[in-house]
Amino acid sequence: MAERVLVALAVVVIAATEVGYMLLIRAQGGPPSDTPWVVPFVAGYLVLMAALLAASTLVPATARVALRGGASAGLLVLGVLAAFSIGLAVLIAAALAIAATVLGLRAKPGGRALSAAGAGAVASIVILLGGFQVVWSHVVCQPTGQSGGSTAGLFGGSAYDCNNGVLTVH
Repeated sequence: MAERVLVALAVVVIAATEVGYMLLIRAQGGPPSDTPWVVPFVAGYLVLMAALLAASTLVPATARVALRGGASAGLLVLGVLAAFSIGLAVLIAAALAIAATVLGLRAKPGGRALSAAGAGAVASIVILLGGFQVVWSHVVCQPTGQSGGSTAGLFGGSAYDCNNGVLTVH
């Protein structure tokens, strides 16, 4: 029962974070981002983590810890990466998910459950980091005006300039 309460609280925190994130992005205003896929990816990833947690209440114990372990790890890593914006809220959701995962592991001790939680965690982090690699690498220049910056990446980033719709990568 305690696990379900923790999961429900984590889902509520994720939903509130999602709403706050979208309001924060809208309030910033200004020209469109040169990396337009980042915000939709983060929003979608948060929805995926909430869906994993919600689904974990409907599946057998081993699958439950796999889903919760995946959500816990994904939220933890995302919370650290988003430390200067929505990170604290994401870390609160991660803490709740981690607590539910630990309770699930204690209820079903053994190597199989621990391996399932670890596999879920690895899969979630691979999806997060792979997704960030893709969205950070996709630069879109506006048809008029100038901008520039740098992109992050797992294998190194790059600097770029946009000049009237023309992208130059350095």
